[in-house]
Amino acid sequence: MESSFRKLKYTIGLSNFHSYKPQYIEQEIWAKLIAYNITETLINCTVLETHDTKHEYKVNFTIAAHICRVFLRLTTEKDQYDVMSLLQRELIPIRNDRQYPRLQTAHFRKPRYFIYRAA
Repeated sequence: MESSFRKLKYTIGLSNFHSYKPQYIEQEIWAKLIAYNITETLINCTVLETHDTKHEYKVNFTIAAHICRVFLRLTTEKDQYDVMSLLQRELIPIRNDRQYPRLQTAHFRKPRYFIYRAA
């Protein structure tokens, strides 16, 4: 659930809006949700080849969102390209057991002052 919100907020671009009127903000939210659904649908329909490798692979969502955005903006048929073949090339490994120890002082770091920049 949280990863979907992160994808919506940062990858799809719902952290900033381009208007002030509530009806236009609502329109932008719906457009971004439709783009998210199209991207997820294309990722789920992508057929991945299995190889004898260390990790399993999945489609990189960030690159897939950019590919889908460009695909949806195309206006003529001569500019069309094969989206599925592009998505099959943009793979990242699935690493389930990857864990890093958290820094104990990560949230309590001292601020850095830029006094040396003062004239």
